[in-house]
Amino acid sequence: MRLSKTTTTALLASWIILSIYYYNIFNLIPFSYKFKTKFYDVQLINNVSSHQYTNFDNSTEDVLLNTPGCYIPNYESKLVFKEAINYKGNCGPRAVFIEKVSDDKIVFLINKAKLESYRKNKQNFSCCYQFVSRSTVPTFRDVRITYSPCILFSDGTITTLKEEVITVTCGLKPDKKVKNIYEDAYMMIKKKKNTNEGNSNENAWNVLLLGMDTMSRARAYYNMPFTMRYFQKLGWLDYRGYHKVGFNTFPNVMSILTGKKLEKLYGLCSPNMNHCEDHIIWKKYKNAGFRTAFGEDNLSLPDTFYNYGGFEIIPTDHYMRPLFLTGEKARGNIICTKKIPSAKHILQYASQFLDTYNDENFFGFFWINSYSHNLIHKPSLLDKDLVNFFENLPLSNNTFIIFVSDHGIRYGKMRYLMESYYEERLPMFFIWVPYDFRERYKEKYKNLQLNQHRLTTPYDLHATLWEILKISNDSIDITVPEACPHCTSLFKEKSPYRTCADAAIDKKWCGCHKLVPVDTKDTDVFNSLQLTISHIQNKSQHVETKNCMKCSEFKLKTVLRSHSYVDSANNKTYYVIAFLLSPGDVGYEATVEKDGNTLKELQPTTTITKYNTKGNCVVKTFDRSYCVCERVPKCFKKHKTK
Repeated sequence: MRLSKTTTTALLASWIILSIYYYNIFNLIPFSYKFKTKFYDVQLINNVSSHQYTNFDNSTEDVLLNTPGCYIPNYESKLVFKEAINYKGNCGPRAVFIEKVSDDKIVFLINKAKLESYRKNKQNFSCCYQFVSRSTVPTFRDVRITYSPCILFSDGTITTLKEEVITVTCGLKPDKKVKNIYEDAYMMIKKKKNTNEGNSNENAWNVLLLGMDTMSRARAYYNMPFTMRYFQKLGWLDYRGYHKVGFNTFPNVMSILTGKKLEKLYGLCSPNMNHCEDHIIWKKYKNAGFRTAFGEDNLSLPDTFYNYGGFEIIPTDHYMRPLFLTGEKARGNIICTKKIPSAKHILQYASQFLDTYNDENFFGFFWINSYSHNLIHKPSLLDKDLVNFFENLPLSNNTFIIFVSDHGIRYGKMRYLMESYYEERLPMFFIWVPYDFRERYKEKYKNLQLNQHRLTTPYDLHATLWEILKISNDSIDITVPEACPHCTSLFKEKSPYRTCADAAIDKKWCGCHKLVPVDTKDTDVFNSLQLTISHIQNKSQHVETKNCMKCSEFKLKTVLRSHSYVDSANNKTYYVIAFLLSPGDVGYEATVEKDGNTLKELQPTTTITKYNTKGNCVVKTFDRSYCVCERVPKCFKKHKTK
């Protein structure tokens, strides 16, 4: 049968229309990250209202984000994450176990075979336990801990859980002197009694926010493939355009928790974190009747909450810091708190928290530093443990799970590469959305899906946490993010025309552009270098140092890379230059704005080499980046007289 020319034309037109339609639909589904299987099997929900911007999801294997407001090349395909050597450190084996018998009773279980491995001879041993609590001394409550008397126990001993943190010590008794052969620490949830039964809301949505430091989206895919495949299987949402807003951990985490302007945060949180606690989102959940918990490991890091004064008053119902104060030690690539890696303590405690309050409302915030923060750390060593954690969470179908980071890798030889400019600015951000929520709030869920392909920030996540609370309790009055008053939750579709300026991302941190190589001999590059190096030299000369020490004079050693991008809307050009200074081979990355004939350095100019150990003579820790120490000739330290 031959078709008429009119019929053929109509069929051809229909085929073209359907092709365009399905092209646009499939572009809404998240991009597959070179796995053999498709990364997302979850389809967009049908039968919801049309969206104004659905034709702008044009990301491909070459482009990570491609909207009119934000273009980010797919830097991920060109980066190779060389992990640290596996030193195969371990904390254990654990020989003494503690299990819950009831909400307030625990039992001690001794694995005698494992304990024998610690006893090199056949002498008798005994074990005792102590409860650990925070110090009651003002200004030291977040720094010190106190121990109860050590009480002997044997295999099967049951006792009352008086404090959440417990230590166990086993020792030999030669010649009336006790020699410890085994020490361990544990943390068990001690359930708070619900004194306000009316505050529990069966229609509320719970939140578990798990953070992992220094994890870009690219690094997550590269170093934690089992976790990523697990997310693939279950249909977690993956926000490819999630963008940091500050330099390091504190501003990016506090933007999630408070939504406050960065320049105000440091003043608000002085002299300690309790002064800004009322602005932290967990306090809002707590006031609404939710049980709250907070834990962070690797306490020696310079950008934990304690370095901003800590919490003199416990900020949440459950607080993990006393556990880690019992003693964290490095063992190869990992950080141990006695016989268990610190990060695994966090995962175990988070699981206990969810299990204990599964029939109540809760908000948990846990942050892992110890497997990813430093160059020696290996995220891959935690990969399977994370899968096991997520698989075994005791969840009802009313809990949002957020897996997020603060930024990518900020220092090390990887930062010599152009692609690291994007990697450092684009932390990972994944969300698990409860099935019940998907069905009850189809429009909100579709927006969550669409926003995977839009420019998003910690301020949007902060607004999302507020809206989850508002949906749970309509009487709650939402506070918009102060740093970004126009930012809305991820339940509302983000405009593809959204720019860094719209999202309150400072020009220094904005990655919404393609970097173009520029010859290092270019006049503007040369002048930008001179401007930046002059600033660093001037800053170095004014660093306060210890007696008889000074900072060496920096000189340019080499230019690692030089690129530019153009802001055509404002007729400005920006130069991004990475370089090494001598002595010390200290590396920096600078961004310089050219407006007409005027050059302006965007602050801060940050170091890209590992923490400067050659700057240990400085009085203020944060000045290390601008100093390589040398001794002042013919200078002698003054001795204190008695």
